Formats: sequence, structure tokens, C-alpha cells
Amino acid sequence: MHSSIRQRKSHRTTCRVFSLLAIVCLIDAGCTGRSSTTPQSPAGGSIEKIVYADGIGRRVELPRHPLRIISLAPNITETIYLLGAQDRLIGDTTLCNWPEAAKHKPKIGDLLNPNDEVILAAKPDLVIASTAGNDQGAVMKLINLGLSVYVAAPRNVERIFQTIEDIGRITDCADQGTQLVAQMKERLEKVKQKLAGLPPIRVFFITWFDPLLAPGKTTFENDVLHLAGVVSITADIPEFYPRYSLEQLLVKNPDAILTVPHSGDPIPNLKKTPGWKDLRAVKENRVYFLGEYLQHPSPLFVDGIEELARKLHPERFQ
Repeated sequence: MHSSIRQRKSHRTTCRVFSLLAIVCLIDAGCTGRSSTTPQSPAGGSIEKIVYADGIGRRVELPRHPLRIISLAPNITETIYLLGAQDRLIGDTTLCNWPEAAKHKPKIGDLLNPNDEVILAAKPDLVIASTAGNDQGAVMKLINLGLSVYVAAPRNVERIFQTIEDIGRITDCADQGTQLVAQMKERLEKVKQKLAGLPPIRVFFITWFDPLLAPGKTTFENDVLHLAGVVSITADIPEFYPRYSLEQLLVKNPDAILTVPHSGDPIPNLKKTPGWKDLRAVKENRVYFLGEYLQHPSPLFVDGIEELARKLHPERFQ
């Protein structure tokens, strides 16, 4: 697990209506077709448990139908809502702000510093952490306190699909997880078809402006970008989020510049910024400010892909 650049990201949200949210409207409390009562073992009254392998290979014993779930990361909260298990979500982080209802769940701390006392007092039967932002030490502390912690690892697109299905299984919403992944893949295929025949666009993705950081080889962002028909000029750098210099950028001279605005790290007017104003992407007005969902390793990343593809190739989406 690595906290990396997510330590400095604020997960702002907009009030857009996503097509994925339609799933939630069709699912009643606790997932369609699932009993809201706790399964009992044949031997007595104890809760039935199942052993799962989590995203980092740990074997963890969890209740078959968890009734009290805590999310430690925004991507987990977003997935839980889209699976329809939000009625059993008893707590999430201060950065969990999608959908609007997630803002009003009891807060257990922030992404890097969950409050173990608050979590213990809530008596969860399932805590779901994520390598996409959670601090390894904080998660291990919760595990050592005896809590049932499942760690998801959505490190790339395929692992996001797997994570959604895994969270579906551990929340007793397996059918919903399968359906959600199928709908995501269908939407991505439509984007692919609309972009068919177009040459890839070379882009520079600004993860952070000062100091200048970009996504490296093994990051989720670079795995996602190619789905919108682009090639990241930093995709071959082995570091997670390497520092990049303006001199390097001037040599590479990408076709477009992409960024997701962050509070506390404003992007200046590049047309008036020394060095930057000489880049082809700046001269040709190909600097694109995107919504934060492109960087969410949750079902919402598909919204980010669709937004980026439309901005780069509006003629294909009329």
C-alpha cells in the first residue's frame, strides 16, 4: 500500500448524474434478493463466516452477510453505493463525498488517519481498506486490534474490475458486482468504437504542479489514459509519481496537457507562464481540466474516460 500523491488530493465532487447510479435505484436495501437477517450456522446461533483472500493476498475470515460495514477510502464507498449495500455502511472517511448521501455517514477520520477508537466503538463486522490511499501502518493497526479488515488493491483497470466483484462477494452482493462490471465494460467498449481509427494523442498528465509530478509506469492513471485514446509521455518511468522538469517537458513537447485541479495547488495561466507558453499544447489551446473521477479507482473512472474522450474528440461524440 502506498499513500504517495493521494496524501495531497482533496476529493471534491460535483452533482452530476451518472448512468451507473441507476443500478442503485433498482436495488433495495441490502442488495436485491438478499435477506436482511444474519445467516446462522447449523451448529448454533453464531454468524456464518467465510474465508476470503483479499487484494494483497491475506486470508481473512468475514461474515457471509456483513451488517455493519466501515469504508476507509472514497473508492470503496463509491463501490458500496453502486452495489446497493449502502444501508449497511455505518461509517466512512471525511473524503468520502460521492454520492451526496456519503457525506452524511458517520465519519471515522481521514484517508491516512482513521480513528481506531471511533471504529472500535462502532462495532463493525467488516472494515474495507484500499491500497489507493490508505496508510499501511494505520491499516495494520486495525488488523492487530482484531477487526475483520479486507484490503482491496485496485492498482490498474483489470484490478478495479476484480475489486468491484470482490467487494460484491464480501458484502453478499455478488450478482450486483457482476452486473456493474459488465455495464462498465460495455460503456468502455462504446468509447473504443467511437475512437476507432484515430491516431493516439501524446499527453502530459499533471498530477501536481508545484513541484511538478506526473504518473509513472505502474500507476492507475496511466493504465486508464490509454482507454481514451492517449499515450502518456511519462508511462515508461518506473517511479509511481516522479518529479518532472519543464526542460524535459519542452523536449517531449506533448500534443495535449491534462490535469485534475486540486485545492492548494492551483494551475497558473500557462499562456503567461515562462517556458510553458512555448509548448505546442499550450499554443494550440489543448490544455484540458478534467473532473476528479478520472483518478478514482472505482466504477466512477469510466465517467472520467468518457469525459476525456469527448474533450479530445468532440466530433466523435455528437
